[in-house]
Amino acid sequence: MVSTSEEEPHRRPRRKERRPLPNFGDFKVNIPEFEGKPDPNEVLRWMQTVERVFDFKDILEERKVKLVALKLIKYSSLWWSNLCAKRAKLRKDKIRTWDKMKAKLRS
Repeated sequence: MVSTSEEEPHRRPRRKERRPLPNFGDFKVNIPEFEGKPDPNEVLRWMQTVERVFDFKDILEERKVKLVALKLIKYSSLWWSNLCAKRAKLRKDKIRTWDKMKAKLRS
């Protein structure tokens, strides 16, 4: 009769396999909608969240204003439309940077 040690080859203890870092490509992170309530703290919190999403997703500067404009709803959407129309009427350039849009949102 053969002993069990001869039946199974000598095995080394298994090391934990290293897994690659997770791919966040399929991890959904979205910019929250913003209504435009008059609470200045709400505006600042929302803008901080937008900044974190931009940082996480590496959003290109030229896309930021358009993405944020899509998330403006109710009062803030009306405000943005009016601001854009007023600037066009005065023949001012479109707002193309997130920094300029943030300044307008703060005011």
